[in-house]
Amino acid sequence: MWKALQSPHLVRMCVQTIGISAATLWLLSACSSGHHRASLPSGEHLLFSFERRTMLPMVGGTAPRSIVAEYATEGKHSLRLKLSPRHETVILDTGGFPMDWRGWRTLKLDVFRKGSPIAVNLRLTDVHQKRYWIWNTRIPPGANTLKYDLSSIKGQIDLSAVTELMWYAEQPSGEIYMDAIRLSR
Repeated sequence: MWKALQSPHLVRMCVQTIGISAATLWLLSACSSGHHRASLPSGEHLLFSFERRTMLPMVGGTAPRSIVAEYATEGKHSLRLKLSPRHETVILDTGGFPMDWRGWRTLKLDVFRKGSPIAVNLRLTDVHQKRYWIWNTRIPPGANTLKYDLSSIKGQIDLSAVTELMWYAEQPSGEIYMDAIRLSR
């Protein structure tokens, strides 16, 4: 039964006919499959990976995006973003399941940049619609791990109920591949 939940066709059918959210199905599928990053160090917790096409309903924004078998650091797939003017954002939504980040020190993600260096801004949103921006993270070409210090966020938003992560690229161009979005102690 859990293998069936990995089918994008079945997910669309369930969403259309009985109103089950794709996020709920993806979470059930991911939890039941025993899917974990083999190389995830102790003291890290995986938030988002892109191993299943059913993950796409949780991804929004203006940048065209697709799950591809390139530049993956967790599993075999990553999320490819094609950036251009008016196509500069990607949003990861928790699908109605707020995430508790209390007790974690760092938000990390692996990115591969095709093209020239680029600056990105991260906006975090909580269940109360409070938002917090982390400005001007520079991404050079090639493989990178972005790290965001969560201690500066305490008191700015409710870290017990994070609902959305949005990255905004300044002067957007080229491609970015994202994978292994995780928390670290």
